[in-house]
Amino acid sequence: MKKLASRIGLDTLLEKISTYADSEPGKNAVLSLKPTLPKENRLLAFKNLREIKQIIHFIPSLQILKNERVPEKGKILSGEKLLYYKKLLDLSNEIKSILRDNKALEELSNNLDPLFPLAKEITKFIDENGSVIPTSTPALKSFYREKTSVENQIEKKLNYFLKEKEHLLQDNIITTRLGRTVIPVKYDKKDQIEGIIVDLSRTQNTAFIEPGEIVTLNNRISELEKDISAEKKRIFKYLTEKVTERFLSIEKNTKTLTEIDSLKARTLYAEEFKCIIPEFPENSNLKMKECYHPLLLGEKKKVEPLDLEIGESERILLISGPNAGGKTVLLKNLGINVLSSLAGIPIPAKEGSEIGSFVNISGIIEDEQSMEESLSSFSSYIVRLKEILSSADDNCLILLDELGGNTDPVEGSALSIALLNALKDKGSLVIATTHLSPLKFYVEDQDGMINGSMEYENGPTYHLQIGIPGGSRAIATAEKIGLPKRLIADAKNFVDSEIFKAETLIEELSLRNRKLREQEKELSRLKKDFSELKNEYEKKLENTYEEKKKILHNAKEKAESIVSEARAIVERTIKEIQETKASKESIKKYKKTFASLPAKEKETKNENIKPSDKSLEIKYDINLDLPFEISVRGMTKEEAWKEADKFLDKAILANYNSVRIVHGKGSWILRNMLHKKLKKDTRVKSIDTPPHYEGGEGVTVAFLK
Repeated sequence: MKKLASRIGLDTLLEKISTYADSEPGKNAVLSLKPTLPKENRLLAFKNLREIKQIIHFIPSLQILKNERVPEKGKILSGEKLLYYKKLLDLSNEIKSILRDNKALEELSNNLDPLFPLAKEITKFIDENGSVIPTSTPALKSFYREKTSVENQIEKKLNYFLKEKEHLLQDNIITTRLGRTVIPVKYDKKDQIEGIIVDLSRTQNTAFIEPGEIVTLNNRISELEKDISAEKKRIFKYLTEKVTERFLSIEKNTKTLTEIDSLKARTLYAEEFKCIIPEFPENSNLKMKECYHPLLLGEKKKVEPLDLEIGESERILLISGPNAGGKTVLLKNLGINVLSSLAGIPIPAKEGSEIGSFVNISGIIEDEQSMEESLSSFSSYIVRLKEILSSADDNCLILLDELGGNTDPVEGSALSIALLNALKDKGSLVIATTHLSPLKFYVEDQDGMINGSMEYENGPTYHLQIGIPGGSRAIATAEKIGLPKRLIADAKNFVDSEIFKAETLIEELSLRNRKLREQEKELSRLKKDFSELKNEYEKKLENTYEEKKKILHNAKEKAESIVSEARAIVERTIKEIQETKASKESIKKYKKTFASLPAKEKETKNENIKPSDKSLEIKYDINLDLPFEISVRGMTKEEAWKEADKFLDKAILANYNSVRIVHGKGSWILRNMLHKKLKKDTRVKSIDTPPHYEGGEGVTVAFLK
């Protein structure tokens, strides 16, 4: 399987996927994927891929990951290394929280241990730059405080010295040489300064002198720096011991995060190339739906997908066709997708693709001549066939390229027929390619075997046809390239006439098959378009129904509100009349108020109060049958706006969210006028132009406030 994986380009695919990983360990994890995963491990990998897909954009970068070894005995970790472990623990905590909150990758989440006490200890002593924090221990704090005090004393003395001895100085500055604080003195004036010459300039014009009065202070600085260094070393040693104690957990975190990086890389690759996770039924069949060769994706030229279902009744597929017609690419396509799926990698195919539970996948792809063993191409082929035959069974997928080639066609055909029969008896699933006509004719008459061909129409189309053998088209290819016509004619005379007729018939059948397939594609497209239009219509119908229900509900609420308000007015008026003992003024006031109420309300109130003889009918200007669309085509601008204006008023009262105004295209006079007025109209929230199939530029949709 390893040799086959190399032949079909699995290593190249892994290189491609590894570029999606954040870290070097993640890249290496992808590169180490093998198509030998036990089924339960493979299914777990795909389960994890499904889960990480839902949260992939929440996962932070894993770029910091490194494969670190446990510190050697006596070795002290640097501040930068300790800071790395702190960041690693923080990253473990962050990702564990994301996984826990989203209930994803439970097993990997459980493997992550943020080691809070260790992270806290490192944070206590090491800052974000990997340096020891000056105040992290009392001793260190004291050393730094005294050092600052001594430095201030030195600076104060030297500043005074600079003023007093300015005429002797090369530059009026304080600097350091060889770890000592010095001042630059003119070389010919050096003897006038009491102190130690620490260094000379390159030109010998300047002597860097440490004045005698600060020698003791400089010595103290040196002592303090040694004390600080010793204290830092003690801190580093302490933290190194702490890291060493928990290194197994740190290593487990690294491995877990590396696996997450590998899953993340595979998911990002799958998203970019629309890959799916195939199904793995408990059989040894294949069903590939629109399956692409992953190494050809992203290229500029068009790539033909593979559709193939085999294994249920036929266990052997023999593919024939012209050279450069795509037979070998087809085998590689099958091989790389089957092997990559067994390694836990999604494949570029359509949902519903199935890869059987194959225990062994073997094959011979392209020329496998062995130079080391001094074997010819044919001998090498036979050696590999022997190996394949010895391990073949009903859980084996076998891919054979150019079966029966590199030898005499008659004997090659005989050997190939015997081999196919032997593999059929073992129950193996075999997909082979050939140019040998006797082999094609034999397969045509056998149960459990079927011919296939690579379609050819004015050149290869790379489409697999099942049930039709293919011609090698050697003479046709030679004729197309431009060999002399007489030579081509002679060649045709040497071909058995029956075989030539069969080749011609196969070619015609292939052409008809292609046309039929194109018609089926067109029919499928039309069905899809019809289904989409039907769904869209039903959705709009449902929306219209919901809108109508909403309008009726709002109208009912408004009516109930009016009635409720009227009742309140009547009750208040009755109370006033009773309190004033029915004075004329109250009765007049009541009559005036009551005249505005619906007749039904007036009839149900206190019988001692005589209602007005004049009944007033309240009309609600809410038209429940108001259409959602009006047409103003053919009108003048004034007429069109008058109609649109009235329509908007009614639509507002009907509580419509939006309306359509059909104005036609024409010279866009009505459209421009309506757009201008609607944009300024206080009743209108916004306007839009619907899609082409809903009227396009000839219609304006107004969204109401």
